[in-house]
Amino acid sequence: MITPNKFVTLQQSVLGRLPLILAAASPITLHQLYKNLEGAFPDINDFIFALDSLYVLGRIHVDLENGIVRHVS
Repeated sequence: MITPNKFVTLQQSVLGRLPLILAAASPITLHQLYKNLEGAFPDINDFIFALDSLYVLGRIHVDLENGIVRHVS
């Protein structure tokens, strides 16, 4: 679930997991980032939603040619 509601807590939602990605080392490959955080996300779809959210918010930059994720200040 992307957003919290009366059945899904903030910690269980994708929005509640965004800080986990921001706390990871930067730069890092997409594969290594997922492997480091695999246990924190129920499936890869939630991980991708979290990456998309951070990208749209301008908090990360993803180099698709090299597969590198960098934090944006």
